[in-house]
Amino acid sequence: MYTLGALLLLAVLLGAVTGVIDSILGIVGLDKLIKQIPVIGTHWVVLVAVLMAWLTNVNPISGWGVEFDERWMVIVANGAVIYGMIPLKDAVVSMVNKGLRA
Repeated sequence: MYTLGALLLLAVLLGAVTGVIDSILGIVGLDKLIKQIPVIGTHWVVLVAVLMAWLTNVNPISGWGVEFDERWMVIVANGAVIYGMIPLKDAVVSMVNKGLRA
């Protein structure tokens, strides 16, 4: 239960971080350049999630017993899982906004 809550909070943090990075890139004028890079342009939020997992040194997926041999695998897996939690975070926020009624 706590792992799910931590992942939802990390997804909220990822949304805030990407918003700040988007605005900074827009001010500097690099947003269009980054979007044109073939692989990075379409998946840069995953890269930001992995970087965020590395900088914060979080390991929420260990709560489910997921372990890796190499440290870089842990970082990439945590970043990918945090990125994957964005739709669930959006659903939870939508549910709360509706007053928890169906």
